[in-house]
Amino acid sequence: MLPAPFTADFISRLEALRLKTRKQFLGSRPGSYSSPRRGTSLEFADYRRYSPGDDIRYLDWGIFARSDRLYVKLFREEVDLFAYLFIDASGSMGFPSPAAKFSRACHVALALAYVVLANHDHVKLHLLQQGGAPVASPFYRGRHRIMDCIDFVSSSTPSGPVEMAPALAEHLQRLRRPGKAILLSDFLMAPASYQQGLNLLRALNLDISVIQVLARPELSPPFPRGGLALVDSESRAELQIQWGGELRREYGERLERHNRELKSFCHQSGIHYSLFVTDGELDEFVLETLPTIGLFK
Repeated sequence: MLPAPFTADFISRLEALRLKTRKQFLGSRPGSYSSPRRGTSLEFADYRRYSPGDDIRYLDWGIFARSDRLYVKLFREEVDLFAYLFIDASGSMGFPSPAAKFSRACHVALALAYVVLANHDHVKLHLLQQGGAPVASPFYRGRHRIMDCIDFVSSSTPSGPVEMAPALAEHLQRLRRPGKAILLSDFLMAPASYQQGLNLLRALNLDISVIQVLARPELSPPFPRGGLALVDSESRAELQIQWGGELRREYGERLERHNRELKSFCHQSGIHYSLFVTDGELDEFVLETLPTIGLFK
């Protein structure tokens, strides 16, 4: 059964979308994404001189009329797309609750997965967790496989600390096909950690998009004034603080600076970036916000 945000109208509108890629990939089957190979799609690539045996349907008679020379049109082969969805499943994705943050991140991932499946391309989901063998789904293809995607993300609970670069490396060493990589995380970690992780994705010639997922209480903590005992959602370490106006302002400034640095790094690295606040409407974010960063055609 589809989660509540996936209404019939939302599904119908997802059907009209297609992921946009900024790179050319070598796929395995005919599809709708550009490949460096020459083929017979409708996307013109180049000309070359006619050779005996070439298909005369692709002769350019306009050039022949101007130059008295025979040239054939070359078209770029279009292939299928492989999309990789990486979902941060660390403990911080469970704040203020798994339903309020991790599940909402999974809903975004499922919407993106459905777009890929509806276009009959390939999608694979990865959970970034600490320790053990990497948790990843097989490749799924076709609309009906959205139920497998739902089962996969529903089977996990966010927990523990995760170092992004090592966690990604465990998955990427098994990756054999270039394609589109979309990473969903709160990115509440040291900049060096997410930068190393994103640089690993860049090194594999993946077309990368980042979706930062934050809960409203992280943007505006609802704590009362006075002494508080804060427990780290990953390490379980406890911190005693005196919460008030000055500390609230300092927290807000630091978070804003952190998010600005993340966005700037993505921009400089050629990575699409967007922020999803989990109390927002899923359909508005996917259908209105994500197209503005160039994620969809």
